[in-house]
Amino acid sequence: MDFNAETKISDIIQYNKSSIDAIASIAPPLKRLKNPILRKVMASRVTVAEAAKMGGCKVEDFERALQPLGYNFVENNEAVLNTVFQQKTTGSEKPHWLETAPDTDVIRFDVRPIIEHGTDPLKEIMQKFKEVPDGKILCIINTFVPTPLIHLLEKDKAEASFVDTISATEFHTYFLKKQKNTSAADDKTEAKTVMHNAASFEKICSLFTGEKRKTIDVRDLEMPLPMQTILAELEKLPVGHGLYVHHKRVPVYLLEELASKDLAVHIYNIDEGDVKMLIFKD
Repeated sequence: MDFNAETKISDIIQYNKSSIDAIASIAPPLKRLKNPILRKVMASRVTVAEAAKMGGCKVEDFERALQPLGYNFVENNEAVLNTVFQQKTTGSEKPHWLETAPDTDVIRFDVRPIIEHGTDPLKEIMQKFKEVPDGKILCIINTFVPTPLIHLLEKDKAEASFVDTISATEFHTYFLKKQKNTSAADDKTEAKTVMHNAASFEKICSLFTGEKRKTIDVRDLEMPLPMQTILAELEKLPVGHGLYVHHKRVPVYLLEELASKDLAVHIYNIDEGDVKMLIFKD
């Protein structure tokens, strides 16, 4: 299997389960990958470059560990961009907005118990961030750097972010919430992604019935086909129609891509492996 710095850890594991032990042997922080619960949360969201940063090692260490198992490392220029991003979010000096913030301006949310119970904390994080007052700070306490979450929130909801490395197994990620603009355009942006329960999701879906709803199932597709399939369907989706998607996870990178588009995204995270989405032109 060919891989590069941007390959997801989940894709590597899917090719050969022995890669779990190989990656875990690279550095102590990566041993958490052997925990099935943490692996479920991390593997599909973390790239090789991001895992290297978490482990305090280099991408080349992954190349050496995986080569005996039939993996072939291929250079990718995107790794440079990823390194720059990581340096920006994990600098040793706290930014001014965090250094000068009173403790009362920081809302702390420890998601480790949620992960330990085998649940994806994204829904709770998004709800917590929504509750944070404008201009205040949300601190996510986790056992790894939540890089996809950083990408997602910095797209249009967070003014800035900063990762404070407490130890090899504890990271505090700070998000400065943007000051709300009272314009209608910003109000629409704030509402682009909405997490639902069963009743509220059924209500929004009732607006798109019959020919006005296109249904697709991407649960059995290999990465990156789910994202590509959804984006292709959205390109030809008429105004006033909704795309109903059966997915096996909340697609963080897809949400990042859709954040810049004139689309509303409604999500009902039923259970692990069973996520429903309704997307329509806003």
